[in-house]
Amino acid sequence: MIEDPPASVSYLHDERNRDDLQVANPNSSGTAYTMLATFVQLMGEDEAFEFMAALDANIGQYTQSGSAPIRAAATGETAIGIVFQHDVVVQVVAGAPIVTVSPCEGTGYEVGSMSLISGGPNPDNAKLFYDWVLTPAAQELGPQGNSYQVPSNRNSATPPEAPDLSTIKLIDYDFATYGSSDVRNRLLARWDAEIGSLQQ
Repeated sequence: MIEDPPASVSYLHDERNRDDLQVANPNSSGTAYTMLATFVQLMGEDEAFEFMAALDANIGQYTQSGSAPIRAAATGETAIGIVFQHDVVVQVVAGAPIVTVSPCEGTGYEVGSMSLISGGPNPDNAKLFYDWVLTPAAQELGPQGNSYQVPSNRNSATPPEAPDLSTIKLIDYDFATYGSSDVRNRLLARWDAEIGSLQQ
């Protein structure tokens, strides 16, 4: 384990990381799509795709699951997993000799959500459950299920193991633009053509 790991995305291109990074495929993973959208917002679209194309030489595997890369890092199968930080915390709590690194350039993030299905069964009970999940008491149950996200309810106690957002440079993530189907589908099609095709 590196005691003071580099905190710039440029380190991902380092020759020492050849074939020793894992990240999920953004077609199957919201985690990886968030990474792709973050790079586009940080660098501009063409520059982000150039960055990811150059990075491909260091990618040993594009996984299907967003959390698989950090499980591989935890067991020593890869050096670096590009994942959401709460997935790293799960492995650290379990004893893995790994550390979380936040890019100094800034990082994207997600806000977990729920939906009620229109016309779905048991709408009254579904609403009761929905309302309960938003309470501090419910959100504070996360660590019991190895879930260390920062709660969405400000009145909830944040698990001490959770990422400390005050120490992380977050970008002003544009959820409206990068959450739209048209933009998402266009970026994924470009990823398939320019990045995914490199693995074949």
